[in-house]
Amino acid sequence: MHAYAQTNIQLFSQLRRDGFTKADLDLVRDAYQLAMVLFSGRFQPSGKSFMAHIVGTASILGSLRLPAAVVAAGLLHNVYEQGDFGDGRKSISMSRRRKITRVLGPEVEECVARFSSLSREWWSTNLLAPENPRDLPSIDRAVLSVILAEHLEHLLDLDALYYGHSVHRRYLDNCKIAIEVANGLGLPRLATEMREAIRRTEFAELPVELCIHKIKAMSFVIAPNSCRKRWSVALRRLLVHAVRSSRTKIQKLRLLCAELAKPVKRVFD
Repeated sequence: MHAYAQTNIQLFSQLRRDGFTKADLDLVRDAYQLAMVLFSGRFQPSGKSFMAHIVGTASILGSLRLPAAVVAAGLLHNVYEQGDFGDGRKSISMSRRRKITRVLGPEVEECVARFSSLSREWWSTNLLAPENPRDLPSIDRAVLSVILAEHLEHLLDLDALYYGHSVHRRYLDNCKIAIEVANGLGLPRLATEMREAIRRTEFAELPVELCIHKIKAMSFVIAPNSCRKRWSVALRRLLVHAVRSSRTKIQKLRLLCAELAKPVKRVFD
């Protein structure tokens, strides 16, 4: 099994060794610096830092000799779902897209934006492998490579075992198709490593038993004590919670009224 980077120093040493140009390294460095801001304080369920996860993903992509834009996209692949843009939301928007484009250019941003939709299809219950992945548009091939690299990264170090059971099971279930897609994209080494990783993961036990109070089903954020939410974000979340709570109460009241309005059947002796 190939040893992949987990820190920025390891990643840039690998890319230099593999012949990436200075312009390539500058693009990846800009992506890493942006990721440090947007993923600050985020951790995997295993306790592994989120930055180590995205660096590992980028390292896999770099080892496959994929373009620097794809490696940079690997560092920010799920930024529209997990990135902290300071507004308390988790979604793609034009303002967010402009921010990524301004720093990294349209090619990287398009790959990251396409990841948001294609990854949802990847995790759907009816996942099917494309008939011929090489016939897909170039952007889709690039995004599929990022999805596969992330999939493998979650399997390394048994990281996927710490997710909730349904997510862990889906990683295992999707591996057969992932291997098929990797071969279809002309990435046989990735397919081989994924096959080895799934074989080690399927019947493995947790390498470290975490405290039950710290285990979370998905990635999570631990904010330093010195940080506090912007008042506008805190107010928005408070209002959203109030609206959802009110809707729940109204729905329960409607159900109660509907029950009370039903005709009462009387039984006479």
